[in-house]
Amino acid sequence: MGQSYFIFNGRDCREMGVRLVSPIGLVRPEERVEHVQIPGRAGDLTRLEGDDIYNSYIQTAEISVQGALNVRNVLSWLRGAGYLTTSSEPDRRQMARVIGAITLDRVSKYLDAWRGQVQFYCQPFKELLWERPETISAAGSIVNNGDVVCKPLWKLTTSDAAVTLTVSHSDGSTTSMESMTVTNVGPALYIDSDGMEILSSDMRVSMAPWASGDFPVLRPGTGNYVSGSGWSSIEITKRERFL
Repeated sequence: MGQSYFIFNGRDCREMGVRLVSPIGLVRPEERVEHVQIPGRAGDLTRLEGDDIYNSYIQTAEISVQGALNVRNVLSWLRGAGYLTTSSEPDRRQMARVIGAITLDRVSKYLDAWRGQVQFYCQPFKELLWERPETISAAGSIVNNGDVVCKPLWKLTTSDAAVTLTVSHSDGSTTSMESMTVTNVGPALYIDSDGMEILSSDMRVSMAPWASGDFPVLRPGTGNYVSGSGWSSIEITKRERFL
C-alpha cells in the first residue's frame, strides 16, 4: 500500500513535508432527522427534514511535520476553505474548512519532528475529480452513478427556435418528471440545473424571460429518461454526488 496523503486547496501534503500518522478514514454523513416523542406511543416518530439532507461533519487528520523551519509554512497553508481529497478516495473531492486550533508538538528534544492534529469541517457530498460529459443525440436513458440527486449542466445544440428538455424518472412504483421549455433560442442553449440559470450560446445572456418549467435533475440509478424537442444533441455534465 502506498503512502497515505491528503490534498487541500490544490496542495499535496507530501509536497509540504507533511506525513499522515494514520490514513484518514471514510465517513458516512448523518442524515438530518428529527425524533419526535408522542405521548402514549412507544418509540419515536422520525421526521426527515427533506430528501438528501445530510449534516456536515468533522474529519481529523493526525499529521507529522519534519523541520521547525517548515512548521510555519504548514500552519500558513492549513487555513481557510477549499477542496479536500484523501488517499482513501483519491478520485473524489469535497468542500472543507480548517477549524479549531492546530498545535504541533515536538516529538522529542533530539528529533526535529513535530506532531499534531488538523480538523476539517467537511460538507457532506463528494464529487468526482474528473468528469467526462456524456453526449446524446436522441431521447434515451441516462444513469446517475451517484448516491443522491444530481443537478447537471445541459448544453443543447438546437434545431429550432423553441426547445423543450424533459427528464422523467421511474423507480418501478412511482414516476415523476421535470420539463423546461425555452423559446427564442440561438444555435445552442445552456441549462444549469444547479445554479438555476438558463444561458445563451455564449453563456452571457440570461434566457430566463423566455423559459418556463422546472430545472431537470437526475435521480440515482438508471430510471432517468431524457426526451424533448427542438434539439439535435445534448452534452450533459452530470455533476454526480456521493456520500
